[in-house]
Amino acid sequence: MTTDPKTDTLWKTYLVYFLVLLFGIAIIVKIILVQTKDSKELQNLAEKQEYRMQTIEASRGNIYSSDGQLMATSIPLYDVFFDYKSVDSAYLADNIDSLCRQMAELLPKRNAAEWKDFFAQGMAKGNRHYKIALNITQPELRKMQSFVIFNRGPYKGGIITEKKIRRERPYKELASLILGMANEEKGYYFGIEGAYNDYLKGQNGQQLVRRIHNGGIVPIDSDENVEARNGDDVVTTFDIKLQDIVESALNHTLTENKAEQGCAILMDVETGYVRALANLRLNHETGKYEESYNVALGERYEPGSVFKIASMVVILNHKDLQLNDRVNIGTGPIQFSNRVMKDDHSFAKGGVCTVQEVIEQSSNKGTAVLVTRTFAAHPEQYVNGLYALGLNKKIGTGIYGEAQPVIKDPKDKDKPGGWSKVTLPWMSIGYEVNVTPMHLITLYNAIANGGRMMKPQFVTEVRRGNQVIEHFDPIVLNEQIAPPDAIEKLQTMLEGVAIRGTAKRQFQGCVVNVAGKTGTAQYYDRVQGYAYHEPGIGRKLYNTTFVGYFPAEKPRYSCIVMVSRARGRYWAAGGVSAPGFREIAEKVYAMRIGTQDDDTTIIAPRQPKGPVIARHDKEKNYLNGINRSCTDLAINGEWVTVERTNDGETYIREAQLADNIVPNVVGMDITDAVYLLENMGLKTDFTGQGAITEQSLHAGDTLKPNSVIHLKLEKK
Repeated sequence: MTTDPKTDTLWKTYLVYFLVLLFGIAIIVKIILVQTKDSKELQNLAEKQEYRMQTIEASRGNIYSSDGQLMATSIPLYDVFFDYKSVDSAYLADNIDSLCRQMAELLPKRNAAEWKDFFAQGMAKGNRHYKIALNITQPELRKMQSFVIFNRGPYKGGIITEKKIRRERPYKELASLILGMANEEKGYYFGIEGAYNDYLKGQNGQQLVRRIHNGGIVPIDSDENVEARNGDDVVTTFDIKLQDIVESALNHTLTENKAEQGCAILMDVETGYVRALANLRLNHETGKYEESYNVALGERYEPGSVFKIASMVVILNHKDLQLNDRVNIGTGPIQFSNRVMKDDHSFAKGGVCTVQEVIEQSSNKGTAVLVTRTFAAHPEQYVNGLYALGLNKKIGTGIYGEAQPVIKDPKDKDKPGGWSKVTLPWMSIGYEVNVTPMHLITLYNAIANGGRMMKPQFVTEVRRGNQVIEHFDPIVLNEQIAPPDAIEKLQTMLEGVAIRGTAKRQFQGCVVNVAGKTGTAQYYDRVQGYAYHEPGIGRKLYNTTFVGYFPAEKPRYSCIVMVSRARGRYWAAGGVSAPGFREIAEKVYAMRIGTQDDDTTIIAPRQPKGPVIARHDKEKNYLNGINRSCTDLAINGEWVTVERTNDGETYIREAQLADNIVPNVVGMDITDAVYLLENMGLKTDFTGQGAITEQSLHAGDTLKPNSVIHLKLEKK
């Protein structure tokens, strides 16, 4: 039987067509599976490939004091791992004892025998990424890399390092709370670190890298690589020496009075710049005072008699009142609706005193009489006067946690806890109002400043290297809180408090003339109210405040000392807060006003010459930014020098640095210099801003670990 050729050809055509169709269907099915079922598996597989983009973390900017002292910086730390399979087993067995002895000397948390057991555990597991040390410094890492076995490098010695950045504060706990912290991963920001995070954090870059067999990585050139831009530096208003004075005085005050917490603020009268700020709260477990809560900005409290000066400002803005005008306060308590008001001590002969004495002697009755006599018919005028002083709103410092003050409004009569028949007289003496210590010092600073209210500020500049990219001038909140003659009367009242009034005893013999006001307010407990008695104390507890300025005749600094719940011998502001204020005033006067402060540092006269050392990545970025071509001869060097020949060619060369030799840092940016020197084991101290002009240890001298090198910068 013969087959028709045409039929045979047609059958073969159909077969081929069918196979092609089947193959196409298979491809379509596979595509669908890849996009759905297999996508996660393939993604995981891709992540395990040897090439990937790695984030290059930007170095966070530094925070400086107003006098150029480094308050916060970032330093590198390293985690170290060991890849046993990278090391020849016979060589490892012959040298492990020597390595363990060296490790015990460097990291004595384990002795040599314990280190040997530790390494044996890793070898038994066959671990290629065995953790042997965390958070070690660069000098420690360099020493470890010189140890037997490890000195053969990552490929034959098995040592693997991972770099990370830690925020370091050279002055440790000094001003730690106001400096604050920023953590993007955990999502919390506070203090200056948080408020200026957008400047400080810089901009991360990305680098194409390839994994190698021992778990390490090597960078790969790629058009997709992006250089990291390091964070900008922030220059604060703080003065390190003044901060130390204020913190010490507050700690002493709280300790002496067995208090729960407190704060102290020192402000420049003319500018409103905060020169020092301390917040301390008792840790009942350790018995020590710690910076754990921002009392100055976050503690909204009834201030008591220091608020009487706010009432007096409102009165003087409403009517003409003379200091010798007489006020009839009577010889006994005064009834306001269903409540009785009295003074803590008797001073008015025949129940009559002057306006001056109302403030000097801190008369509750006198203040309430003046306010109710003026505003009883229209209490909203009194409240609007307080609003005009900004006491009803946040100051707007930008620091996280600033509390919202509470000033009651006559419109709120029907609200729970709102306006009542006794609100006006009790508000006038600092009850039924809630403000922060920062609000109070801002008001008193305005009186010291001739009526001009300045905004409290914590930062003056943001710098990128030597360039100022943003400057924060003093900000006026209120050009004139009261007429000049009213301000003079207020100043006279406040001076009288320290000369003849409630703080007379505390300021007798003080080396500087002080003007200010005492304030003592009963502590309000949410359960027991004002009747709260501390168990074992046998009396009520109080919040005490002294706020004012000095020198009284020519104000330069305003200051507030607020102490909460003192359990010691004294309970009133005159015996609790005023002595702390005096300690601050006298020490600041001795350092900054009464004597010529000399911050100069003795610098060695012999200065080296030569090319300036710089970071490799930063210098490369700079040259690319100005479109200058260069020949890079320092492929792997972290520190380089840049040389330009007479014919216009630019060369980047690896800097010649030795571990035991002091380098030449003249001309360097201070951030880079501190990073370099401290990683070599030197401690740094510097004055001024900008590039380094002089160094105290000579370049080329033998380096002695833990020595201090003083650096002088081009601008004071």
